[in-house]
Amino acid sequence: MHYGPVPRPRPERWDFTVGGLTRDGAERRFSLDEVLAMTPVEVIGDLHCSARWSTLDERWSGVAARALVEAAPPADGVEDVLVFAEYGYSATIRVDDLMSARAVLATHHDGVPLTQERGAPLRLVIPHLYSWKGPKWVRGWNYTAAPERGFWEQRGYHLRGDAWREERYSYQE
Repeated sequence: MHYGPVPRPRPERWDFTVGGLTRDGAERRFSLDEVLAMTPVEVIGDLHCSARWSTLDERWSGVAARALVEAAPPADGVEDVLVFAEYGYSATIRVDDLMSARAVLATHHDGVPLTQERGAPLRLVIPHLYSWKGPKWVRGWNYTAAPERGFWEQRGYHLRGDAWREERYSYQE
């Protein structure tokens, strides 16, 4: 499931940007080759939808999200991140969520390269959060001084979105 059209692949124009309140104050851009050159990981995790369905033990592989955090760290004291993707989609999460050993910038699902419809070239997967927190076609993130509501959070969804606590809607905050 996704909101909006499936983007056409344009690898020659693709990059991953880390900006906002970075430790050195600079924005960093990574090419797809630079991201894919980082140490590969595989994660087994569930995929939870706020519509009350889940798929269990999904196998995702790609690059650890924390590898990008380490390559372009946030300024001291920064706890929040606004992840952005194609067509203006965004989701707010915490730096701690990106640093999770199970947060992956996925390139493959069950050993098969992601299709465009499934989020290629990169899809953020954070198994303990609802799937709207891990956008398809992710293009980067900005470190922020305070939580900034992303696409679904602006439409009444929970700022944190912890699936195990069933944090679906903003009235639960």
